[in-house]
Amino acid sequence: MLTPLFFLPAAYGVASSYLYTLIILMMIRRWNEYNTAFFKLFIIEYVFNMVTFANSFVTLRAPQNTCNNCTFAFLFERNSSTEEDNFPLQVFFTIHYCMAFIQYFMTFLSSLNRLTMVFFVDSYEKIWRPSLPFLIMIVIIFPMIMTWPIATNNAYFIYSPTLGGFATKTVANSTEVLNSLVTFMIVFTLFTATANIVSIIRLTLLPTRISGAERNLFTVSFVSFIIQLLALGDTLILRAAPSEGMSVGAQTAKALMPFVSDILTFNHPWTIMYFSTKVRTSMATDHFPSLRSRAVMVTSSVY
Repeated sequence: MLTPLFFLPAAYGVASSYLYTLIILMMIRRWNEYNTAFFKLFIIEYVFNMVTFANSFVTLRAPQNTCNNCTFAFLFERNSSTEEDNFPLQVFFTIHYCMAFIQYFMTFLSSLNRLTMVFFVDSYEKIWRPSLPFLIMIVIIFPMIMTWPIATNNAYFIYSPTLGGFATKTVANSTEVLNSLVTFMIVFTLFTATANIVSIIRLTLLPTRISGAERNLFTVSFVSFIIQLLALGDTLILRAAPSEGMSVGAQTAKALMPFVSDILTFNHPWTIMYFSTKVRTSMATDHFPSLRSRAVMVTSSVY
């Protein structure tokens, strides 16, 4: 289990989680400054991403990095029966699939938020305030419906000699769920792409109407979309590759998949720190006073 492939993601994951959490605490402390739909989405996405990261150690990272002779192999071997109930493993495996739906959904909502901003500069918040709770309900309920077969069937660990570790499986027909997930990823990536393209065109046509702060938040959302696009491409390459005799490209895609997924999960704190002067200044004031002199305060912007 104690391999570089386990420690490296754990290390940057913990560092990103720490920064992510500090940003969220800062926003909550300064809620009168960050009480907008974009930052509400940012906070909600934080919760989903933290669940995704923690859950990945149960369904992916720990089992895949544990050999059949490793010290902790017994933890997976005792949950390897397809007949005995291995609860709550099916819950963790359901979350594993649910979060894939949710991440693509949330990236789309962030882009949709920026799209409404460029068209309804002065009133888009009035649109988002009443609609956001209902949208989040859909974000949560829809994946639960799509992954119900996994939630209601036994999950188990199985040792894979090819992988050199354990894999999480379900007795349910996960192929249908996976096909639905890939279709969902394609459709919502197209939706997100459309929202971003239209936003860019609108921003070009209205160069002075949109503030620099709002443009910066659009950039934060756009970066997430680019990473989502890379993740989708990686997924489609793997889906198209044969199970045996994989090409160099497919092998590369397989090797990159965990890292692309992690970037999709953890790009948010780094991008918002890089592009938002307001966030950097607030963070310097609240958590890193020694860096305050390096942060550039933009008095005309709340972002």
